[in-house]
Amino acid sequence: MKKYLLWVSAAALLAGCAGQTEKGEFKIEGHLNNLPLGAVLLEELTLDNVKVVDSTNVKDASGKFTLKGMVPEQGLYRIRFENGKFILLALDAGNMKIDGDADKLEDVKISGSEPTAELQQFMSDISKQSIALTEEMRSLDSLHAILPDSAFQPKVAAFQKKEKEFENGFFLMADKTKNPATAVFAISQVRSGEEIVAHKQVITNLATRFPKNTLVKSMTDKILELEKNQAGGDAAGGEEPSAVKVGQVAPDFTLPDPSGKMISLSSFRGKYVLVDFWASWCGPCRQENPNVVKAYQQYKGKNFTILGVSLDKTKDKWQEAIKADGLAWNHVSDLKFWDSAVVPLYGLNAIPTNFLLDPQGKVIAANLRGPALEAKLQEVLK
Repeated sequence: MKKYLLWVSAAALLAGCAGQTEKGEFKIEGHLNNLPLGAVLLEELTLDNVKVVDSTNVKDASGKFTLKGMVPEQGLYRIRFENGKFILLALDAGNMKIDGDADKLEDVKISGSEPTAELQQFMSDISKQSIALTEEMRSLDSLHAILPDSAFQPKVAAFQKKEKEFENGFFLMADKTKNPATAVFAISQVRSGEEIVAHKQVITNLATRFPKNTLVKSMTDKILELEKNQAGGDAAGGEEPSAVKVGQVAPDFTLPDPSGKMISLSSFRGKYVLVDFWASWCGPCRQENPNVVKAYQQYKGKNFTILGVSLDKTKDKWQEAIKADGLAWNHVSDLKFWDSAVVPLYGLNAIPTNFLLDPQGKVIAANLRGPALEAKLQEVLK
């Protein structure tokens, strides 16, 4: 069975009352200190693509830029800067102002939209919760060797309950928000296809509440496809490949890089390796890439590297994404989309997915995203 991770990322809706999906003209005026010179791109983010809808150039130290155009309805966009950093938007008609520091984009002030405040707060909350859970998981790991099971297992159960509550928070937000962009963002953060299908009523409610929104319709269509694929797999009596587990030696594979040179995973033995499964067409992958770039730049001199494994279909799109996102490490792909040889080998059912390997090729962590990746690397690369 092949499942497709829903695309999305977002923060900041443009003007209009909550719940409306107004079409019309928009204008974004930005003023950011320490903004790098060069291109400023406004990109539309769909479930399958990233498209530039407006652009400008910053030619002086003023840090000012203006982007404008037309939107058919509320949607997800990002403003991407020359250094690869970006601000996520949920955009509809109206005027927006962005003020702050380009070195602290998480703290920028975005005015002109009530939905923006909701989405910004939601993103801030889940980031804090994710960091707290990561720290608690690290503390649990350190206790495992010194506590008896009778004392350790209740702590594990309590932690798992917090994890479940954290994931349920995405469905709660999707169900209560008056804004389709926020709803799609929330659902997209759930990594488990089974969990999404299990919360089918939330998805049904979204389709009823936002029947004309293209992004919501695209998401609900993909979830319907996911559900059919699951049902088809069960009816056939087949089983999904088992996912690679922490503690196992990662399965070896050999695939071509963009120049055609064959590269094997086992050739990186002796180093810590992040095996990063992604694709140019995968929105969440592109959203996560700046975090991966940051981690690579920080730890590449400490016996650490990355092997990017793409589920792309065309070489040009693959290479363009590598260049655009500044992914300065080794990349391989057989350009076979979900028919890639690595899909059954690793039990992939969604991307982005990653596995951190120790120098012996053993998996020591999986699905490290955002601050969790940096925290784990800091732990093992002291």
